[in-house]
Amino acid sequence: MSQVLFLSDPSQADVSPILGMANDLITRGEKVTFFSSDEFKGPIEEMGADFKAYNQELNVFQRNDENDEEKPKSGLISALLEPMKFIDDILVQIRGLKFDYAVFSPAYPYANIITQLLGIPKTEQAVIN
Repeated sequence: MSQVLFLSDPSQADVSPILGMANDLITRGEKVTFFSSDEFKGPIEEMGADFKAYNQELNVFQRNDENDEEKPKSGLISALLEPMKFIDDILVQIRGLKFDYAVFSPAYPYANIITQLLGIPKTEQAVIN
């Protein structure tokens, strides 16, 4: 049984294709740990994956209200300015876990860095239109 790390931008367009892949792997007996936002917790846990949430304060995918003047307008800006805060949060949450490989959505910004730090291969889930 392999241990698989799934990394996804928490948007329906990115999560849906790799949810199906994660479900197939779980059906085959693989152990899946899946990072996403809280809005996808239910479907991820229902299929039997271990759900991990992005730290809300560091969630680079979270959109802030336009009226909130104190926060950046996009989490992506924070991701570009301080990517290691986001990466470190993920690494802390998976500390002690060993993965055989990672699967990530095409738009996931940190897959190369995270897989290099973990010393594991990666698989990009292609989006087919």
